[in-house]
Amino acid sequence: MNTATLDPARTAPPAASGSLAREDDALFRRITWRLMPLLCACYVLNYLDRTNVGYAQLQMKDLLGFGDAMFGLGAGIFFVGYAIFEIPSNLMLARIGVRATLLRIMGLWGLASAAMMFVTTPTQFYVLRFLLGVFEAGFAPGVLFYLTLWFPSNRRAQATALFFMAFGAAPIVAGPVAGLTMTYLDGVLALRGWQWLFLLEGLPSVLLGIAVFRWLPNGPAQAPWLRPAEQQRVARLLADDQAVHGATERHTFGAAMRDGRVWLIGFMSFLIILGIYAMSFWQPTILKSMGLSVMEIGFYSVIPAVAGIAANIVVGRRSDRRQERRWHFALSALVGAAGLAATTLFMQSPVAAVLCLALTSMGVSAAFTILWSVPGIFMSKRAAAAGIALISTIGGCAGLVAPMLVGALKASTGGFTASLYVLSGALVLSALLMLAAMPASALGKARA
Repeated sequence: MNTATLDPARTAPPAASGSLAREDDALFRRITWRLMPLLCACYVLNYLDRTNVGYAQLQMKDLLGFGDAMFGLGAGIFFVGYAIFEIPSNLMLARIGVRATLLRIMGLWGLASAAMMFVTTPTQFYVLRFLLGVFEAGFAPGVLFYLTLWFPSNRRAQATALFFMAFGAAPIVAGPVAGLTMTYLDGVLALRGWQWLFLLEGLPSVLLGIAVFRWLPNGPAQAPWLRPAEQQRVARLLADDQAVHGATERHTFGAAMRDGRVWLIGFMSFLIILGIYAMSFWQPTILKSMGLSVMEIGFYSVIPAVAGIAANIVVGRRSDRRQERRWHFALSALVGAAGLAATTLFMQSPVAAVLCLALTSMGVSAAFTILWSVPGIFMSKRAAAAGIALISTIGGCAGLVAPMLVGALKASTGGFTASLYVLSGALVLSALLMLAAMPASALGKARA
């Protein structure tokens, strides 16, 4: 018998009213401030170390004789290793905890990223990019699983938005740092600017991994800064949340792998990430084709990043307040598609093109955040680690396809117009799938 139907406290979402609601708000604000700054710093470095090759190639591609197709393959092969080891890494996290897992992941990826400074041949480029993917596997889905251990579904979109805000904020750091490093350190100690870029962005990941191991608890029960009553309150809210949405009884590990919603969300993630990574790797080249210097490219790239952060926070908060996911996702994806399509009209105007790219960043950033708030609605904790990893693996395949697709289309057409239209179409398709193939009833008992 489902005892949840006999308990009035379990027939409604875990949000309370009056003084208890205020206490819960204060509790989760404290949890947020304790967890998110460190997790966001990790994600910034994660973004830098997997995408800094997009800036480095402004120098290294010509110096090492790499063509567009070769660079696209090297940029994309990262995701082969990432996809192979994604699910095993996330299952390991569920067993040994986030602290040990993130120490392993961040230490190894930081060393692999720094080692990119020694690349001289295409084979070395491919091998190190593949290893970087192997070592990074499980980071983002692991953190997303970690958030399900702390935040009930009615608070999770905002927490997810804060985490992905770091993904949006990273280009604010990436562009100027790359521009300054590659301009002013070029030739220092007989190293080129692109070599300094890999070194200075790789080693900090190792140090931050050590900080995570020391200061991040594996869950509420291990948090010394929560009183026992607060730990119990978080556990009760999470249990009530899963009972309300039916996740406790309906989903096991195997069921999550067989759930069509998991595969559908994974495919929609694939379509969104096509746009995200195509722009991450090729946006510097697009701006360079407009006649901008490396320094100018770095600072122009800040504008889309800031726009993406703003949309991330505003849309995530509104989606949580309304408890609605489908239309928030679909409209955001369509905004991103419009931005990509409009960029093709202004390839000779850097300012106008950057504004269009800012519109794209707003759409894809918000859509990606909303999409990742959905799996925790209908998956139990037992299923979440595997389900989130599967979604991330499917979506991560776009990281292999996107750079190669854009590189191949650029090589065959001589420009970026065709690839931007293809990526725009992918975003439109993701919006249609959310509305047509993922009805509100498919998300369990949640209204969204």
